[in-house]
Amino acid sequence: MAKATKREFVIKTKEGSYNIIVWFDKKDKAYLVKVPSLPEVFTFGKSLVDAKKMAKDAIELYCDCLIDEGNIVIDDQRHAVGKLPKSHVISVK
Repeated sequence: MAKATKREFVIKTKEGSYNIIVWFDKKDKAYLVKVPSLPEVFTFGKSLVDAKKMAKDAIELYCDCLIDEGNIVIDDQRHAVGKLPKSHVISVK
């Protein structure tokens, strides 16, 4: 059985640019998407266009949650988004 061909794309969101990996899963008949820099983000779409739109939505929702919790989000281009804590001291994980 042949392996699915994985393709890489850059998704631009309001929180920055993120690399995604997309491949077609024959069993599920869907394009699966993962975001290497945000391992918690995984989504899919019935077409490649749909999968990319779903990836953008998933990234934005995940980043919004992180920012709402007071975190700083750094995209794949090393741009930071979020609010500095009142102490102006941040820790980078």
